[in-house]
Amino acid sequence: MFKSLVPKSEDFYDLFDKIAGGIVDGARALETMLSSPGPNPNEHAVKIKTIEHQTDQAVHLLMSKLHTTFVTPIDREDIHQLAVHLDDILDQTEAASARIDLYCPECMPPEIHELTAVLLESVELVREMVGLLRRLKKPDRILELAVEINRLEDQADTIRRATVARLFREEKNPLEVVKWKDILEFIERATDCCEDVANITEGIVLENT
Repeated sequence: MFKSLVPKSEDFYDLFDKIAGGIVDGARALETMLSSPGPNPNEHAVKIKTIEHQTDQAVHLLMSKLHTTFVTPIDREDIHQLAVHLDDILDQTEAASARIDLYCPECMPPEIHELTAVLLESVELVREMVGLLRRLKKPDRILELAVEINRLEDQADTIRRATVARLFREEKNPLEVVKWKDILEFIERATDCCEDVANITEGIVLENT
C-alpha cells in the first residue's frame, strides 16, 4: 500500500525515448556511411561516435536515476537490463563504423546495403516498442513488434552468413574478406541486441498486463 502512495517518475520513459532516438540516428548515419562513403569515411565515423557518446550520457543518467529512485514505474531489474541492451545496439553500430574507418575496405559487398536496411528497420521498431512502454500502451502491438524484430534478426543472420560465404568463394583479396567478415559481424550483432531488447520488453508486457 505504501508503494502505491509514492508517485512514479516519468523520467525513465523520457530517457528511454531519448536513448532509442539516438540508436535510430546511429543506424541512419551508418547507412549513409555505406551508401555514400566518399573519400573520407572518418567524417561518418566521428558523427556516429558523437551520437554514441551523447546517447551514453542518457544511459548514465538513467542508471543514476535508477539508484536514487525509491519506486520505479516498472521492475528495477527490467529497467537496468533494458538500458544495457539498448546501449549495446548503438555500441555495435559504432563499432562497425569504426572498423570501416580503420580498415578502409576497397570493395563494397552489395549485400551490405540489405543488411544495414534490416538494422535500420529493427531499430525503428525498437524505438516504437520502447515508446509504447509508457503506461504499457497497446500491449498487443508491443508483442507484434517483438515477433517482427526477432524475424529481422534471423534475416540479418542469413544475410551475414550468405555474404561471408560468397566473399570466401569470389573475393580474390583475402584481406578484404577479413575486413568485411568483421564489419558484417558487428552489424549483425546490433540486430542481435535489438532482439534482446524485444525479449526483455515482451517479458515486461507479459508480467504487467
